[in-house]
Amino acid sequence: MRRRLSNQIASGKLRGMEKILDGLRNLRRPVLFCLPTTGIVFGLSILAIGAGANPNSAPATKSAQSASQKASSLASIDAEKLLARADQVRNPAESYVMRVQVKTDSSDQEFEVSLKGQDKTLIVAKKPASDIGRNMLMLDRQIFAYIPNLKRTTALSLQYKLSGQVANGDIARTRWSGDYTPSLESLEGDLAILFLKGAKPNLTYQNLRLWVNKKNAHPDRAEFLGLDGKTLLKRARYTDYKSLAGALRPTRLEIQDPAGKTSTISILSMQAREFSDSLFAESNLERAR
Repeated sequence: MRRRLSNQIASGKLRGMEKILDGLRNLRRPVLFCLPTTGIVFGLSILAIGAGANPNSAPATKSAQSASQKASSLASIDAEKLLARADQVRNPAESYVMRVQVKTDSSDQEFEVSLKGQDKTLIVAKKPASDIGRNMLMLDRQIFAYIPNLKRTTALSLQYKLSGQVANGDIARTRWSGDYTPSLESLEGDLAILFLKGAKPNLTYQNLRLWVNKKNAHPDRAEFLGLDGKTLLKRARYTDYKSLAGALRPTRLEIQDPAGKTSTISILSMQAREFSDSLFAESNLERAR
């Protein structure tokens, strides 16, 4: 009988056999089939047909490959460099000036903000008329505010509210690199999620979580956190990217507190400009217009 079957296969009478076996390789249990020319029933194990292949190995392999690719992507991102690039997106030069609008549910203000390096900022009130003269100066991590009706200067903190949900530091201290030690938490599509831990005391926010595009370093959104690194103080979104001072930059920062109250900072204009250190003197606060 075996010799007869061998002759039939050799003579081409069972050419469809290979197709049958190919189909059986996709099955997960033993199969009974009959050779049409002999009426003999065979029982074949999928393990025999598949040469010992495990049907679950393909998904496992894909999962392992995905995990490996994710680990490789994480390893390829330098959190320090990405944060420095994000600073370059928000800040056009070491020294520059910008006109900003701060809007809340109850107020609409405009300021001219002159920044030099990481630690010098002069904020001059422009609108409304009742605010003119209420200027502020940031030196390192301390802010001095001039109060016209008292004709004197008082010290404030970066955390002190400028208006609504906007703190002084939200417009006075705009660079993250150097102030924070970043670590890469995970990836979310093209966004790298960085956890920024304050490297200095008395910052506007001692901890924050930042979503930044890993390709172009555009900040997308942030969570401003408390001293424990967990308590949510505010959320922020960086939107309305426009060409400003020679590059695409976010021109709108929307800040929302946990209760849902929202304030916005809009950049109306921005340009690089050199400043003398003498501009950032406490004696200038009274006369700056």
